[in-house]
Amino acid sequence: MSGDETLSQSARLDAICAYLGQHYRIGIEEICTLFGVTRDTARRDVVRLDADGRVLRVRGGAVLPPQGRQIEQYAARTGASAAKRAIGQAAGALLRGGDRVLFDTSTTVLEAARAATAKPLNVVTNSIDVAEALGQRDGVELHVLGGRFNAWQRSLEGAQARAAIAQFQFDKLVLGACAIDPLGLTCPSDDEAALKQAMMRQASQVIVVADVSKFSKAFLHRLCTFDAIDVLVADQPPPAAIAAALAEAGVQVIVASGD
Repeated sequence: MSGDETLSQSARLDAICAYLGQHYRIGIEEICTLFGVTRDTARRDVVRLDADGRVLRVRGGAVLPPQGRQIEQYAARTGASAAKRAIGQAAGALLRGGDRVLFDTSTTVLEAARAATAKPLNVVTNSIDVAEALGQRDGVELHVLGGRFNAWQRSLEGAQARAAIAQFQFDKLVLGACAIDPLGLTCPSDDEAALKQAMMRQASQVIVVADVSKFSKAFLHRLCTFDAIDVLVADQPPPAAIAAALAEAGVQVIVASGD
């Protein structure tokens, strides 16, 4: 990158993070090439960024770190942004009258449920809020899964919920994304991953909804590769590395405009 050798360390660290935001991973050699620095300088940059919690140091370079440990309370997340409403509108438009639909739990999935206008719909959900949004709507037959109540998600989960899902077959699943990296989707807990996997097994089409904050993030537990999903609805185009992996897997990407 011509002239970048004159960047201060602070500016170079910000530029490395900006690159990671688009590509998820950066190697020591790439830092050297992009910014005209030595391998020792590149290593020091990675060590500094790792110590500051801005990247996760890996063999040969760095990747974006897992999502922040500080989790907002549910009440702070329920206000829908324009981006989530746009995603919800686009996902809701994919539903057709007569569909058997499973709605997962997330604030973006909730927007898809609110936006769904097709009827009749046969709906199953583990989300208290999705059930509330659709429970009084004409043309909707609603089933709510049982299980252990998760107050943060306002959802029902655990072995009872997974067993109940197996009793249904769905045309479409509207699935919330915890984090999306170039290898697929991840979750913060094995219990959440197991529940989402149970949902995916029972659906003919998996529609993932995700705003831009979910891209280039990773949690410990792998949910699935992109081969397991059919459609991704987002508010912005995915970063290059993720977009390439989605295209290779044949996933339809719908970018919903908030305008």
